[in-house]
Amino acid sequence: MKKDHFTLGLIVLIALGLAGLFVFVKLYDSAFPTASIDLKVSRKEAQEIAQEYVESMGFDLGSYNSSIIFGSHGSAAVFLERTQGMEKANELMRREVPVWRWEARWFKPLQKEEFKVFVDPSGRVIGFRREIEEDAKGANIEQEKALRLAERFLADVEKIDLGQYEMVEASSEKRKNRTDHHFVWKRRGYEIKWKEGEEAGVGTLRVGVDVWGDRIGSFRRFFNVPEKFQRDYKKAISTGQLLGIVSFAFMVLIFFGALAMVIIKSRAGEIRWKFALVFGITVSMLWIAMHLNSIPMIKAAYPTQMGYGTFMGIQLVLAFIVALIYGLLILLTGASGDSITRETYPKSMSTVNSLLKGRIVSRDFAFSSVRGYTLAFLFCGYITLFYMIGRKALGIWMPVQSPYSNMLGTVLPFIYPLTISLLAAVSEEFIFRFFSISILKRYLKITFLALLIPAAIWAFAHSGTQVFPAYVRGVELTVAGLAFGYFFIKYGLMTVIIAHYVIDAIFIGIPLLRSENSYFLISGIIVVILAALPAIPAFLGLGRTEMAESGFS
Repeated sequence: MKKDHFTLGLIVLIALGLAGLFVFVKLYDSAFPTASIDLKVSRKEAQEIAQEYVESMGFDLGSYNSSIIFGSHGSAAVFLERTQGMEKANELMRREVPVWRWEARWFKPLQKEEFKVFVDPSGRVIGFRREIEEDAKGANIEQEKALRLAERFLADVEKIDLGQYEMVEASSEKRKNRTDHHFVWKRRGYEIKWKEGEEAGVGTLRVGVDVWGDRIGSFRRFFNVPEKFQRDYKKAISTGQLLGIVSFAFMVLIFFGALAMVIIKSRAGEIRWKFALVFGITVSMLWIAMHLNSIPMIKAAYPTQMGYGTFMGIQLVLAFIVALIYGLLILLTGASGDSITRETYPKSMSTVNSLLKGRIVSRDFAFSSVRGYTLAFLFCGYITLFYMIGRKALGIWMPVQSPYSNMLGTVLPFIYPLTISLLAAVSEEFIFRFFSISILKRYLKITFLALLIPAAIWAFAHSGTQVFPAYVRGVELTVAGLAFGYFFIKYGLMTVIIAHYVIDAIFIGIPLLRSENSYFLISGIIVVILAALPAIPAFLGLGRTEMAESGFS
C-alpha cells in the first residue's frame, strides 16, 4: 500500500495553516473583543464574602445548601457596547456599571426561604435577595417608615450617598400577614441614550431596595436598560432563533433519511454495526460524563418546591435520555454514512478503518492529524479576518465575551472542554459531512450541491448564537462548511473530526489563557494541552513503517 507522505501541496497547506494561526493570535482582539474584568476575588472568596454579608444581617446559613456561579447582566453589557463602543464600555463596566458578578445562593429543599447574594469582581456586594413565603408573617409599617429604613440601609450598610440619586419608584403591597414596600432611585445626571429621540429611551444607573414587613428583603445596584433597546435586542435574537428552527427542521429530515438508509442497507447486509456502535456509545458516554461533571452548576437552578433527590434524579434521567437520543443519531448517521461513504468516497475511510483495527499509532492517523490541525488553524485565521473586517466595515457585532468560564466550577474543569469539543466534533461531522455529503453525492451526482446543502444547514443551525445581523453566522459557517466538506472528500472523516475538535478546544480555552488570574491561566493551558491530544499519536505514527503498522493491534 502506498504511504502517505509530505508532498509539496501538503507543505504549502501547512504553511497556510500556520499563517492562519498567526492571524488568529495577532488579531484576536480586533475580531473578538473580550470584557476587561479585573477579577480580584476567586469563586471561594466571593462565596465567603456573600456568606458573611447574609450572616451580618442576622441569618444563620449553617444548615443551608449552597451554590455559586459567574454571571452577568447581559443586556446591560450589550447596550453599553452598542452605544459607547468597546473601549468606553469596558471602562464603564470596570468602574461604575455593575454587569459582571458572582451569584451565590443558599437554599433548603422544600423550603421557600432562600438567600441570593451578588458579588462584583472587586469583592463588593451589589445585590441581595431573601425569598420568603407570600403569607409569611411580618410587620405592617407605613411606606414613609419603610422608606427611612431603606435609606438607612443604603447609607450605613452600602455606603451609598442618596444625595446623588433621585427616587423614581415607590410602591407598597398589602399581603395577608404583612405589608411589602418597593423603592428605586436613579443616579442624577447619569443617562445614556439608546438612539436619538425621546421614544428611544435612556439607560440609567439605579439602586433598588425592597422591604418585607420591617426587614430588608432585597437590594441591588443595576443598570436599567431602556425598553426600546430590549425590544430591538429581543427581535434580533428571535430572528436568529427562527433561522435555527428552520435548520433544525432540515436536521429532522436528515435523521429520517439516515433511518431509511439504515433499513435499506441493513436488508442488503451492508451495515457495519460495530463501527456505528463504537461511535454511538462513545458520544452517549461523553454526554453523560459532561452532565455528571456539571452537577455543581446544576445545583444553581434547583427549584426548592421540589425534593432535592427528585430534582437530581430527574436531571440524571434527562441526561440518560438525551445521551440515548444523541447515541441513536450517531448510530444511524454513522451506520448509513459508513455504508454510503464506502461506495462514494472509499479513501475517506482509511484512517477510521485503521482505528477500528486498533491502529491508533499509524501513518494514516498521523497525516489525518496534520491535515486536521492545518484545517483548524486555517479556520481560526479565516474567522478572525471575517469578524475583524465585518465589525469595522460591515456593521457586524456580537456581545462582548466574558474572560471567565463556569467550567471552572465543575467537578473536574478539564472534562468540560474535552467532552464538549469531542461531542460537537463527532456528532456534527457525522451528521453534516459523513452522512449528508455522501448520500447527496450519490443521489444528486453534483459534488458542489452535495457540499453546499449540508454546509448551509449546519451553518444556520448556529444562528441562535448572538451574532448580528442574525444571518451572519450562517454565511460565515457555510463558507467554512464547504471547506470542511472538501477536506472530508479529499482527506477523510478523521481529518474533519480532529479539526472540529481542535477548533472548539481553542475557542473554549483562549479567554482563559488571556486572564491575569493564575488559576484561570493554568486552566486555559490545560485546555490547550487537551487540544493537542491528537498530536501525540500523530507524532508517534509519522515514524512508523508499514511493516510495524501491520503488526500493531
